[in-house]
Amino acid sequence: ALNEIYFPAFKAAVTQADVLCVMSAYNKVNGAFCSENDYLLIDKLKKEWGFKGLVMSDWGAVHSSIPTAKSGLDLEMPTGKFLNLETLLDEVKKGNVSQAAIDDKVKRILTVIFKLGLFDKESKEDVSLVNSPENRKIAYETSRESIVLLKNNQNILPIRTDKVKSIAVIGPSAEIARTGGGGSAYVTPISPVSPLEGLRNKLGDKIKINFASGLKLDNEADPIESKYLFTDESLKEEGLKGEYYDNRNFEGNPKLVRVDKQVNFLWGDKSPAEGIGEDNFSVRWTGVMKAPETGPFILSATSDDGSRLYVNDKLILDNWSQHSMTTALTRFKMTAGQTYKIRLEYFEGLGDAGMILGWKKSDIDLEKGALDAAKNSDVVLLFIGTTERHESEGNDRVDLYLPGDQDDLVMKILDVNPNVVVVLQNGAPVMMNKWIGNVKGIVEAWFPGVEGGNAIADILTGAYNPSGKLPVTFPVKWEDCSAYKYYKMEEGTTRYDDGIYVGYRHFDKKGIEPLFPFGFGLSYTNFEYSDLKVISKGKENYEVTFTVKNTGKVNGTEIAQLYFSENNPKIDRPVQELKGFKRVELNPGDFSNVKLNLKRKDLSFFDEASHSWKVEPGQYRISIGASSRDIKLKTEIVVK
Repeated sequence: ALNEIYFPAFKAAVTQADVLCVMSAYNKVNGAFCSENDYLLIDKLKKEWGFKGLVMSDWGAVHSSIPTAKSGLDLEMPTGKFLNLETLLDEVKKGNVSQAAIDDKVKRILTVIFKLGLFDKESKEDVSLVNSPENRKIAYETSRESIVLLKNNQNILPIRTDKVKSIAVIGPSAEIARTGGGGSAYVTPISPVSPLEGLRNKLGDKIKINFASGLKLDNEADPIESKYLFTDESLKEEGLKGEYYDNRNFEGNPKLVRVDKQVNFLWGDKSPAEGIGEDNFSVRWTGVMKAPETGPFILSATSDDGSRLYVNDKLILDNWSQHSMTTALTRFKMTAGQTYKIRLEYFEGLGDAGMILGWKKSDIDLEKGALDAAKNSDVVLLFIGTTERHESEGNDRVDLYLPGDQDDLVMKILDVNPNVVVVLQNGAPVMMNKWIGNVKGIVEAWFPGVEGGNAIADILTGAYNPSGKLPVTFPVKWEDCSAYKYYKMEEGTTRYDDGIYVGYRHFDKKGIEPLFPFGFGLSYTNFEYSDLKVISKGKENYEVTFTVKNTGKVNGTEIAQLYFSENNPKIDRPVQELKGFKRVELNPGDFSNVKLNLKRKDLSFFDEASHSWKVEPGQYRISIGASSRDIKLKTEIVVK
């Protein structure tokens, strides 16, 4: 499984892209931490793949001095906690760590510095590159080409301005640009375009847009304003009393005491105040909270790392662990004008730091506005999905369901308007079984970057014909996934007992019908495949040719996929494996003769007995398809 499934992307980056740096992960693989794993860093990366650059650790991912120094890690980040003068010099003198090992690490670090030209000139920020027209253009094109059309019943898309007079733009992801995932994947966007803004840019006054969010996602509660927070029951001073400690456990006297008007801090990797370190600190805020109105509220504590909230000395939110920015929340009934004693505690371990105390009112009013907008519109565009806090490093999703009450919102909208198109913005598959049979259109937009709103608008209006294909399988239910039996079943350990049968390989092996298969994606036009030929180009190479024709009425791009399978394998092998694909752009009525190269080694498997790649002589099937479950052409070859 390591060699056939998980290594290939890394190997391609090293052997084909010639990357300068590789990062070792936090976890163990087969019993050894990645930062001191000889099989990963020495046997595979540096010896077999010939990697000449440096290996750096993820931040805080080193767990030892001597084993790590002897292994393939070259640079410990962010500081030399384990690899330093005190821990290594005597060991080198004693011969426990070889001078050659140290020399090799230094050589690799210096090689990268020289290749980057850092010794030749000072590295300066070029602000002209930031948010340049060229960058915006690439961001737009990348987003546009990655969007996948999943469902289009009754040709509800593209939206036709000659027939549709009004559209309802609804959902928690309509007005907000969901540009990317969280944690280290998060980049602060510059002038990001939301779907609502993109549609307004595209449609102008051609179609009336009725906007309503419908709901807010739970982790998007507003920070509690200072006018509702007070240092004590006298309500004379706004804000909460903050006590800042230079340790994680509120030990000793606080280094700083101040009044914070709000608890709305994103410190990142910076210290929260003078005299407090960047890491390993804690804060306690105390005071009272005054209710602005009567009714159910959702209180939220969004933190990186741990937080816990007490109301009237009762613990109501507990997220006291080291993690990335995550939100804990609870429903809490309040009475207008009444005050509530609160105590918020927070600690920071390593990495980024942040703490936000928030609340939001019930979504009843927001929902009513959405239903009214849907009733008074010809078509509903419903923008739902996840956020950078649901899909982030440092925490795993509990399930595949849409967060919050988004499923309920979809079903309530369907009750008042049958012409619904769901636009998903998310980083991984989500469940749709509650409403998929009733919506007419589904568009998977992913986290589409700063130009995502404009790209989505062009897809929905037909200015660009969708051409994206799914890089993952969408399951009907969680139990259908290969990881179902193993995910979070053991504390601190994950067993990859599904082996090579992950993704489409698993669904093919078990004969499970997916919701949407790997490689799937619709178009506003149709394509016809024909004339498959496989020509041997010597013992090691094959040339696969076929024809793709646009038989529809609009320009479109098809992504044709090449799969292979061994007819009578002597060992257990996947039903089929993807080995190539080609983008083909065609005008209506045009065709293209597509050529793909298939190498003998592409037919190989990793033999665990000999620790080598092998190709068994025999008969193989070559298939060309529009997805893994939509095979258009087949032929067979004999490999000797």
